[in-house]
Amino acid sequence: MTRIFHRSARSTDFISALEGAAQQPHRPSGATMTATLIAAAVLVLAGCAGEGGSPSRPVISATPSATPTATPLASPTVACPESESQGPWGDVIATEQVSDAAGSYCHTALDPAAAAAQFDVSVVDLESLATYGFTIEDAEAAHQAALSYVAGQGLDSSRLDEYSMADSAWFDTAKDAFSPAAQERFAPLVEAYGLRDAGVIITQSLPPLSRVGGPRATTTAVSVDKIYGTLDLDQVTPLLVVRTRFTTAYPAADAAIVDAAIRNERGTAVLTEDALRNSTPSLFDGSDEEGLVLDGGFNVGFGTGDMAAIAYISSVWSLTTGDGALQIDAVEPEVDPSQR
Repeated sequence: MTRIFHRSARSTDFISALEGAAQQPHRPSGATMTATLIAAAVLVLAGCAGEGGSPSRPVISATPSATPTATPLASPTVACPESESQGPWGDVIATEQVSDAAGSYCHTALDPAAAAAQFDVSVVDLESLATYGFTIEDAEAAHQAALSYVAGQGLDSSRLDEYSMADSAWFDTAKDAFSPAAQERFAPLVEAYGLRDAGVIITQSLPPLSRVGGPRATTTAVSVDKIYGTLDLDQVTPLLVVRTRFTTAYPAADAAIVDAAIRNERGTAVLTEDALRNSTPSLFDGSDEEGLVLDGGFNVGFGTGDMAAIAYISSVWSLTTGDGALQIDAVEPEVDPSQR
């Protein structure tokens, strides 16, 4: 894959990223939050928590993002015309129709009949559950809550590709999905760095997606590859973590993809339309068939006694063109040099 644009020079091996060893927080220049808050909120809890009682802790690199003016949320209107049997949309179903400044689309939710929605005890680390005081019933409830959030908000929020609402304003509308402690933890992080870098949802990276009345994604695949107990960032409070994976395909006009690649460029690299023509000629063939693929994972954590309210969340992902030739954006852990 040609990485003409890449916000991080690190590996896009997401399983390794989600399982990575202890890592050190990266503090963006100009940040006003304390290093403790950054470490506490951006840390990616992922790894074999049952080994030695100490969780592995990668972090995502956070860069301050511009805060747009708050405007009203995209508004759900009537139910989508598609039935649950139409599509197919992968592991999600079309629910209500949403209208925003770019048009209308069907919001999606986890398909309860999908294989991914079925609880699989084989992915549960029973030893770590026992160590930190969780039960198999807790794991099953957390599995459902985590996948429901990932499918309905993490990958398909109103702010997926329409950024008129400020990050903090969006978080305020969705805060009921989070525990009071998580609201207190993530609100200042979202205010400082945005929803994308806080790992709350996928946002700020996609161009305007095609709106033809159905879901914005042509297909969404989600799964859970591990459920385990560990300690929260305070190294005292038990946390039950559901490690999810996803791959989502989005249709988008070639011109919009080109614009997104150029608009999102950061650092010293020079990216021009001519460079894209040379590296990714399929974006200039007039077919608009390339599209985008989002691949990565969310870690969703829950506290003791409440498997409905999210206590912790983080994400690692990469956004590429459909053929994988061009990486548009990525959120990846900042690896401690001692672990390389």
